[in-house]
Amino acid sequence: MQRLEHKAPGRVQKINPRHTSQTCNACKHVAGKSRESQALFLCVACGHRDNADVNAAKNMRDTAAGHAVTARGGLPSGGPVNREPQPDLPSAA
Repeated sequence: MQRLEHKAPGRVQKINPRHTSQTCNACKHVAGKSRESQALFLCVACGHRDNADVNAAKNMRDTAAGHAVTARGGLPSGGPVNREPQPDLPSAA
């Protein structure tokens, strides 16, 4: 986490992983019994089936989605961006 914060200051979103592996990404129903095994998620409410880790990752992605910023740190409205210096290209004469 420290490495990510160092490389992308202010752009790392911490997500509480609690119940992400027991929450259905399709209907948001939370049930421990939906985790049939370490690898399989099968929602007891709607029948949604997925790899358990993939389902949990989708839940974390969706939680963080409301906190998204542009990849280079600029404002979505076209404000200034943080870019590496570009080499000067010779002009075509």
